[in-house]
Amino acid sequence: MTSSSTKARDRDEILDAARNVLAREGLYHFSLRLVAREAAMSVGKIRYQIGDKAALLEAVVARECEIIDARRDQWRTQLASCPELDPASVTDIVTQVLDEVSQDGRVSAIVMAEIYIQAHRDPALGALRARLWAHDQGFWQGLFEDFPEARGLVRRIACYGVDERVFSVLLGQSRDYRLLRQSTLRALLRPAGAHARSAVSAWHLHLVAQLAGPAQAALEGASEIKGTKAVLAGQIADAMAREGVEAISFRQIATSAGVPLSTLTHHFLSHRDLVLGGVEELYRRMRASLGQPGDARAGRQVLLLTHEMALGALRDPRLTPFAIDMRRRRAENVHAQVAPLIDGEGDRARSQAFTMALIGEAIALGDEGQTLDSAAFPERLRELARD
Repeated sequence: MTSSSTKARDRDEILDAARNVLAREGLYHFSLRLVAREAAMSVGKIRYQIGDKAALLEAVVARECEIIDARRDQWRTQLASCPELDPASVTDIVTQVLDEVSQDGRVSAIVMAEIYIQAHRDPALGALRARLWAHDQGFWQGLFEDFPEARGLVRRIACYGVDERVFSVLLGQSRDYRLLRQSTLRALLRPAGAHARSAVSAWHLHLVAQLAGPAQAALEGASEIKGTKAVLAGQIADAMAREGVEAISFRQIATSAGVPLSTLTHHFLSHRDLVLGGVEELYRRMRASLGQPGDARAGRQVLLLTHEMALGALRDPRLTPFAIDMRRRRAENVHAQVAPLIDGEGDRARSQAFTMALIGEAIALGDEGQTLDSAAFPERLRELARD
C-alpha cells in the first residue's frame, strides 16, 4: 500500500471517528483526545494528518457536505425517469428522506444539528454553519430542479427539515410522531388557497393529543418546587439559556449561585440530576409562555433550547418527554398570528408546518434568520408561503 493511500485511509478513519464522537458526546465536549481514543491512534497523528480542533471540525463539515451531495445524486438518479411530481409525491419523498436520517443518516443528522445550534453560541462556527446550510438546501434544489412544479417548494422544505430532522432521529420509531410529521408535511406542501377540510385539522389535533401521553413524565417532573432547590433550579436554567444545556457543571452553578458545592450536591446528587433540574425549570418557563394565546415571544434562545433538549435526549432518555412536548406543541402559542399570514385560518397543521419552517430558517441562518419575536417575521412567513 502506497503512503498516499495509507494517509487517505488514516484520514477517513479520523473523520469517521470524529463524526461518531461529535454525535455521541456533542460539540461542547468534542476534543482531539476523544477522537484519538475512538480512532485508536495518537493525538499527535491526528494533528499531523489534519491539524488542531478547528481544522478537524472544518474537515468534518466538509465530509458531511460530501455525504449530502452523494445522497442528492442518488436521489436524482432515482427520480431521473419520473415525468412529474405532485404535492403528494413530494410529501412521499420528504418523508422517506426524514425516515433515512433515523437510520443510516443518524450520525450525519446529529452532527448537522450540533453545528447549526452551537454556531449560535460560538461565532467562530458561523462559516461552517453557512457552508453546511448551502449544501443542505442544495440537496433539495438538486432533487427538484428538473420538476418546475416542485422547485418553488425547495426553500420551505429545506427550512422545515432543519427543525424536524433532530426530532426524526429521536422519535422516528414512534408511530404517533411519524403520523404527526406526515400531517405537518402535507400541510406544508398544500397549494396556496387549497383550504383543508375540518377533518384534516381535527386529525392533526388528535395526533398532537396522542403524544401527550409520552410527554406526561415531563408534566409530572416539572411540577412546582419551592425553597432553595427552586432558586438553584432557576440558576441552572439561566445558565442553560446563556450557554447551552451541555455547558452546565457543578462548579459553574455553585459559583454563579454563590453557594457551596455541598449545598448544590445536596439537592442535585449527580450531573444528570443537575441537568434535569435545569431542564425542568426551563420547561416550566416555556409552558408558561405557551399558555398565553397570542404570545409570540418565542425568542432565539427558546428555539435553540428546544433543539438542545432533543439532542440531550439522545444521550439521556429522561429528557425525551420534554422534547416530545416541545415538538407536539410547535406553533401552539402563535397560531393566531401565523394562520392569517399563510392562508391557514382554522388549519392547525398548516400553522405548525410554517412555524417549523421559520424556526428551521432561523436556526440555519443564524443572526440573519427571523424568529417569531422578530418584527420582520410576518413578511418572511408570507414569502415562505408564496415560494
